[in-house]
Amino acid sequence: MSLVDYLPIALPIYLLQIEALVAEKRELMPVEEFVLKAISMGVRSGPDVLGTLGLGSGYGEKVLQSLADDEYIAQKPELVIRPKGVNVLSEAGERRIYEKVLTVAWNPVTQQVMRDKHLLKKSGELKLARVVRVVPPSTKLPPLIELPLERLPTWQLEKGEQVIRFLEVQRRSLLYVPAVLLIYGRGKGEPLARVAIDGVIDSNSSVAIARHEILPRLGVDGLFARRMGATAVEPRVKPLGVLPGNESLADLLRLKSTLQVGISGLERKDSPDAAVKLDAKKAELATVQLKLTQIPVRALLPFEVPQLVDVALQKAKNDIVITTTLPIGERLTSLRLLLLDQVLRKGVKVRILISDRPTEDEFAVNEGPGPLLRTLNDMMTVHTNLDVSFLRDTDRVVFEVRIDDTLVGVSNEPPLGARSRDPLARVFSGYQLSGTKPVRAYVESHMSAQHLAVVGKIRLPAPVRKASGRAK
Repeated sequence: MSLVDYLPIALPIYLLQIEALVAEKRELMPVEEFVLKAISMGVRSGPDVLGTLGLGSGYGEKVLQSLADDEYIAQKPELVIRPKGVNVLSEAGERRIYEKVLTVAWNPVTQQVMRDKHLLKKSGELKLARVVRVVPPSTKLPPLIELPLERLPTWQLEKGEQVIRFLEVQRRSLLYVPAVLLIYGRGKGEPLARVAIDGVIDSNSSVAIARHEILPRLGVDGLFARRMGATAVEPRVKPLGVLPGNESLADLLRLKSTLQVGISGLERKDSPDAAVKLDAKKAELATVQLKLTQIPVRALLPFEVPQLVDVALQKAKNDIVITTTLPIGERLTSLRLLLLDQVLRKGVKVRILISDRPTEDEFAVNEGPGPLLRTLNDMMTVHTNLDVSFLRDTDRVVFEVRIDDTLVGVSNEPPLGARSRDPLARVFSGYQLSGTKPVRAYVESHMSAQHLAVVGKIRLPAPVRKASGRAK
């Protein structure tokens, strides 16, 4: 199976503030236990107890007074152990019961308490990053008596605490845990979907999203193989894979498959004539494979697209062109902004061409595309070799990263931004072209001034500032 797409998603989590009945066992300090045992064995005077244990008078008197204050012993003319002290000594600790408010993270998709610590985000923050928020299959919470007490995360309780039962839900908040939907191709069958949280496959979530029929809502449906540029990238690239003798990439791949089938059939025959033909076809296959290694085209993996931006910012000598959707913080990171500033200082010309437009909401907050666009706008005032423009084509589904005339990455994955405003899963398609001839051929066919027509600079509104609390 091969990875055909990965889609950032967010799984719903109900953060519950639950009042609970908790029991705590107070462990005796060793010195307290020894004092109680000495008194229970008949040592009645304070100095005798302290002398037996070798305790100094200052510290020893404080221990005796503490045990008396907690009603473990009585300091009469003679030391006497009280019933409470007898009980705590027999159990080597004391239990007390009280009410405590606990925070419980309930996953409505898996119908389980989330035990591990994960970063939780609010809906608005995810909306700005265009992350798909999975809708809870049910907003109904299970009865409190059905919440598994043993599944509570240990970091919720102090040492020695144990939940006896839940009493009441005081507050419920809907938050989300960021995850990634990994989609693997399985030939002609339906794709296989897995959910990863913090880089680890979560089997329970993977099974649950399939059980609740969530996958079609995420785009794993009948349009999966045709959505958002899945079929638009390959026709751009295949005609450019021209080798000596006018053999295209498609021709070589077709010939390779034909030769492999022929070799497989000849290997089943036992005759001198078949052996001669087999040697000839193996030699021809070796020639085809050598040509394929020399062809300046290779398929990209989904996660390689943002990495091409890093390569461009570190290795470009003359110019960089990036076509993308609105930048998001997960892609245009602070490190990439630093690399961008460094490459601009070297005199490299950088063009960032954006296909869609920011909404008023995206400018009204201090996160998301708005602040990033302002940062790029500020950089343009400092570096005249930086151009950030908006493409006339707002429905673009194919995006590029070009480095000089030596390399261009072409895919249906925006290198600096997220997918459309309603992102859905789709088959990833991407190629990397290297070498002057194929890169220039691609630029002439798809990245000329006519193909990358812009509407000019969009004037950025002033950042929203909070009103001052001081009266004028």
